Amino acid sequence: MCDEKYLAIDVGGTAIKYLLTDKSAKIHKINEMKTNRYNGELFNSFDEIIAPHMNDIKGIALSFPGKINAENGIVNKVATFDWICDIPLKTILEEKYKKPVWIENDGKCAALAELWMGNLSDVKNGVVMGLGTEIAGGIIINGALYRGSNETAGEFSSILTDFKNPDNKKRFGKIAGHKNLTNAYEDKKYAIDSHELFEKYNEDDETAKEVVRDYGETIAAGIVTIQSVLDAEKFCIGGGISAQDILIAEIKDKVHDFYSVKFHEAVSEPAIEKCHFENASGCVGALYNFLIRQK
Repeated sequence: MCDEKYLAIDVGGTAIKYLLTDKSAKIHKINEMKTNRYNGELFNSFDEIIAPHMNDIKGIALSFPGKINAENGIVNKVATFDWICDIPLKTILEEKYKKPVWIENDGKCAALAELWMGNLSDVKNGVVMGLGTEIAGGIIINGALYRGSNETAGEFSSILTDFKNPDNKKRFGKIAGHKNLTNAYEDKKYAIDSHELFEKYNEDDETAKEVVRDYGETIAAGIVTIQSVLDAEKFCIGGGISAQDILIAEIKDKVHDFYSVKFHEAVSEPAIEKCHFENASGCVGALYNFLIRQK
């Protein structure tokens, strides 16, 4: 029935986003709470989100970071939740709430959302890059989600940025996570959140402009690296800060600058857009994954 409701939950390293929606992924409001990364507290957060909707929903769709065995609903490993190791999360939640549950990696959920009804629905090969605590990723090849041999395709956070010193702190995810925006501003001036940072940018604060330009260049460098392997038609940028049009413009400009250098002429420049569903991509993709697997 068209009025059947589903609870879609997107767990991130910083925040948990969730929405009550139907099969059409109609979004009335996306809710958010701070992520508590400890074992018991994470399950308490699930209970706070799910329990009030038990009589309203047909199922629970979950987007989760890390290496996920989507077929069996097992969370194998997550960098931001170091206590997790091969947890049968699907089974745990189904036994507690007596509702069907399907789980997929967060970057793959974002890619599924854009493939389903978003800005990758019109391309054969595309990429989603989610700017979060680290960098989530999802890859569409020949019009379908590409998971890879071990379910880890799109783990862009693991890209090395220093081949001579491949330190964990220098992985792409560590230098390109959204907190590096505010940390860079704080190093030069004072503590600030991302909303305030972009307000400063719009007020012509030179430090804010410099920080956003540098961050855009870092993201652009990651896009150019990935593009040299995948040759995608389009990259869609997601995550909370992707709602900032000025950031998308900076990334596009920096990508174009990279391709203006002659030694890149063998690789085609991809289109750059923000995700159609913006901060809700993970939830919408989790719903789509649920609907596909529940058939």
